Amino acid sequence: MGEYKEVKFDIQGEFITKLSRDWFFCENKGYEKVMELLLCCMEGTDQSEKELHRLAEDVLMGRAALVGSTREETYNMNVYEPDEQPTVPERFNIFLKLSKVMNKLKETETELHKMVEWYEVAMEYVPTYQRNTVLKETGQPIESRYWDSLLSGYMERMMDEEEHTTEDYGWLEPNGTFHNVEWGAHQEWAQNYIEKHFPKVAADDEIDMQVKCSVGLIGAGDWLVDRGWVLLHSPGQGIAQPTRNPVKRYTKAQQEFLYGYYMERGKGNDANAVYKED
Repeated sequence: MGEYKEVKFDIQGEFITKLSRDWFFCENKGYEKVMELLLCCMEGTDQSEKELHRLAEDVLMGRAALVGSTREETYNMNVYEPDEQPTVPERFNIFLKLSKVMNKLKETETELHKMVEWYEVAMEYVPTYQRNTVLKETGQPIESRYWDSLLSGYMERMMDEEEHTTEDYGWLEPNGTFHNVEWGAHQEWAQNYIEKHFPKVAADDEIDMQVKCSVGLIGAGDWLVDRGWVLLHSPGQGIAQPTRNPVKRYTKAQQEFLYGYYMERGKGNDANAVYKED
């Protein structure tokens, strides 16, 4: 008959205790992997799974420790009383680690809030046609393509279900009186208004219907803008933008009207911009 040799493996509790703490605190092996190691080394008892998990966590926290040797049949777990618990090295102190993590998290959140505020302010000054470039560079979803900006404006207005005190488009006099005008009819309305209220101007052909002014209007619209009127219009049927004489300031009455107009439509930045003239 052949010879047989008995081979015994030795598990040392002190080694397992130190290894599990190294894995958890120093090597970032992860909670599940560390618990798997400890539980594998704690088999063969009458304790429940929940009790074993609690003891394994106590090992990590320094409230218990695996000690002894399986070869020498001294392998067991020491559960320390509060006044018996040995001093845990700083690198294995879970409460100190948690405190540092929470402090770092708080600092990070504060810094994040600052960055978000900075970003929101900065984006207010980014031209519409460059917004998607910024969003792409910062890894954010693209809002819309540049050539879709008119469609985007149209959809924004159509999705606005709030009731407003005025229609979306029209002419605004220097005294703050607003005249509702159907979309696309602002030139015709201006011509009719001048013929009714300034017949001499219309009869003397003072209005050149072929000459554009610096704001892109012609004829009657140019004549009104030159005299301080403001046109609220949008080529893409979106929320209107004001067209005015670039060398004239808004009157106080116009500012008050425009501020209310944009606030009703949830356009706070546009409302505030009315008062930010050079």
